[in-house]
Amino acid sequence: MAGWLLVACVAGCGAGRKPGDWVGVREVTPTFLAALGARDAALAADSHGRVALTFVTRDSSGGKDLWLSVSQDSGTTFEAPQRVNPRPGSVNSFPEGRPQAVFGAAGRLAVAWVERREGDAHAADIAVRGSGDGGRTLSPMAIVNDDLEDPKQAFHGFPALAFLPDGSLFAAWMDERELPATGEEPTRAAIFYAVSPDGGQNWSDNRMLTDAMCPCCRPVALSDSAGRVAIAYRSAMDDVRDPAIAVLLRGGEQFALDAMISEDGWKLAGCPAVGSALTWNGPAGGHYAWYTGADPPGVYVAPWRPESGLAGVKRGLNDSLSGASHPRLAALGETTLIGVEGRPLDDSTRTVLAVRALRSDGSLTPWCFLGADATDGAIAGLDPGHAVACWAEHEATGPRTRVARLTLRAGR
Repeated sequence: MAGWLLVACVAGCGAGRKPGDWVGVREVTPTFLAALGARDAALAADSHGRVALTFVTRDSSGGKDLWLSVSQDSGTTFEAPQRVNPRPGSVNSFPEGRPQAVFGAAGRLAVAWVERREGDAHAADIAVRGSGDGGRTLSPMAIVNDDLEDPKQAFHGFPALAFLPDGSLFAAWMDERELPATGEEPTRAAIFYAVSPDGGQNWSDNRMLTDAMCPCCRPVALSDSAGRVAIAYRSAMDDVRDPAIAVLLRGGEQFALDAMISEDGWKLAGCPAVGSALTWNGPAGGHYAWYTGADPPGVYVAPWRPESGLAGVKRGLNDSLSGASHPRLAALGETTLIGVEGRPLDDSTRTVLAVRALRSDGSLTPWCFLGADATDGAIAGLDPGHAVACWAEHEATGPRTRVARLTLRAGR
């Protein structure tokens, strides 16, 4: 199986140099994923070789459970998974709104998901469990949103987590508590955020970041060593679905920036369910990737800085692909690993997770195509030379989750 995956990847890389010479691919899919019928998988990783693999299973009644498996050897092997949600079948999950994990220093790990409110079919809350030993044991579940006593049936979703330098945990999410109860799908929502001083067990009062978030596009939160937090999101002001970024100082105590990354002018009455992607490669900032349906449609990437937002010219990532969408980014030191979903121009019968590297000198490697009929991709960086990726392949018996380890070859 690993050999088939490598051949598919090598054959799919773009032209301009020997295909696949910049990256090596090794499949590391743990056997329990197929046995459990895993879906909605996501990855988190750190520079110590730890990888957190989260995924969701569905029971016979339609209830969903969240599972966590941790690798201590850069994704080569994974420990037996443990269920994260205490109440069976309580998880609300779909690919854009899948659970997320994040690593911190000194063995810290946190997992966030959307928890269906018991006895209330329309309400859901942001739930978190933390760990101080890299995921071997988990703290009790805590609810982050502070409106549980509100009689309004509000939905909270799309959690994003980031550890701060002092060990505190930052969370941001889509929040519908301020929306009027019309019974219709909202065209915009708010982003709220909170901070936990103890790794996810207790949470601060919630604060609103913006009331103009696209309600089905996941935000991304990252922090730096100075305690700044950047949140990438899709704006929905006047139904214009363009990419935006906000920056908070001192772990969310001070608002510093809320700016558009690109004024594409994509007018859409509904939500496209395609979130942005973000890296923070160093003190000066990183890269921001997004999808737009404005002409010409596709995926774009641009540099950003915490002081100003956009910091350079955007560039398209649509070469050798049709229908490129769902961008993913991972920081590999000064290099940014890019992932998008799309169809190869020379084989439009299949959908792939296409990956490439954006080097610090601005050069792009060719694409490397992973999977067959692949969707719901995710990537995470380990160190400047290694990353992990996962995706779902849709087979007759249902989705099949696959995991691969990527090794970047120096000088290629």
